[in-house]
Amino acid sequence: METLTRDYNIAEGYFKILNPLNDGVKLYLLKMLTDSLVSENAKKMEAKKSRVFDLFGVWKDASDMDDIECVIKDSRTNTKTRNIVSLD
Repeated sequence: METLTRDYNIAEGYFKILNPLNDGVKLYLLKMLTDSLVSENAKKMEAKKSRVFDLFGVWKDASDMDDIECVIKDSRTNTKTRNIVSLD
C-alpha cells in the first residue's frame, strides 16, 4: 500500500510540472506514452508467441512418418501377458 501511495505522489508531482504546458504538447506526450505502452505490450506478446513455438519441434532423427508411427504404436503396446483371475 505504501508503494501505491508513493507512486501516486510521483504521478501528482509530474502532473503539477506538466499541467502548465499547452494542449498540443500534452497530447504529444500522451501519444508518446501510449506508443511506448503499446510497443512494450507487443514485445511481451511476441515473446510469449516465440516461447509457445519453441515448444514445437521435430524428431531428432530423420525418420519418415511410417517409421515414427511404428515407434509410437510399439511404445504403446504392452508386452506383458496378463492372467485373468477368477473372482469366484
